[in-house]
Amino acid sequence: MRTILYLDHGKPEEVLQVAEVDAPASPGPCEVLVRVLLRPVHHGDLLNISGRYRPGAAVPQGGARPGLEGFGIVEQAGECVHLKPGTRVAFFPGAAAWGEKTLVPAEYVTEIPDGVSDEAAAQLHVTPLTTALLLRAVEASAAKAGHDVIVLTAAGGAVARLTISLLLERGYDVIGVVRREAGVNELNMVFPDLPVISTEREGWQQKLIAAAAGQPIGVVLDPVGGETAGAMAQLLGQGGNLIVYGNLSGDPVSVPGLLFPTRDLHICGVTVGRWAALPAEVRKADIRLALELAEQKADLFPVEATYDLADIGKAVAHAEAPGRAGMVLLASR
Repeated sequence: MRTILYLDHGKPEEVLQVAEVDAPASPGPCEVLVRVLLRPVHHGDLLNISGRYRPGAAVPQGGARPGLEGFGIVEQAGECVHLKPGTRVAFFPGAAAWGEKTLVPAEYVTEIPDGVSDEAAAQLHVTPLTTALLLRAVEASAAKAGHDVIVLTAAGGAVARLTISLLLERGYDVIGVVRREAGVNELNMVFPDLPVISTEREGWQQKLIAAAAGQPIGVVLDPVGGETAGAMAQLLGQGGNLIVYGNLSGDPVSVPGLLFPTRDLHICGVTVGRWAALPAEVRKADIRLALELAEQKADLFPVEATYDLADIGKAVAHAEAPGRAGMVLLASR
């Protein structure tokens, strides 16, 4: 079968290659063999391939095979698994999802209802589950709906759009921050009444403060890091929270030390990489939320382009390009 692998860390479009490998063996107890049809190209996948997650870590002999999330059909199910061959499923966390087949523990496989498209199913886990983690982090902070403003940087991203939608439904006042001026109009097409600020022009901090209309900025949800996160931390109100869920910039966050004792700021982070270790009941509730979002808010699961596995270089280059309006998917139908 075909799979994507890399022998060394480096630029994804340069080190990724298509290879022929043996298909997985028959599933063991509580395992599912999935024929993968679609899988998203996440920024986290590319960080891992480039070696930025664990600098200095060696690639296993014979190469590493990326991909933790995907959509496909059940080809075979092990003992104690109720899923029948041919059932549409999505999975996370899996392994080697950028291959044509993979074995996944049954507890991380989700049956897909008829009302969810293949494209939304391919994005069912990482993006909505990160949203669920961010919502819990907001709820755990001191921010209150109707009192504190929630700011999201990289607000045009998939996670941010889902999170904005749910925060607005819960009564929070939300402001989006984007990098490009064109991103303001793009986001307002989805959320017409959402205040959106672009950092492309000078004075954006003052515009953000004005958009808050006298309310304190209680929480910033940031996947960017670097200068953006540092600037946002300085705009937080008393007892405010900077909640980090990525590092798109690749740069460290610099915050004046006196802000912590004088303004009682808090910095924390969430990652979907720890989601599988959560209690089963929490995970089940998160999956229910993800399915509801995929069925009821399908427009928030846009796909910009779909590439065959053979075009892996083009796919990852597209996924890294600025200004994307949707997810890049890898297909093997």
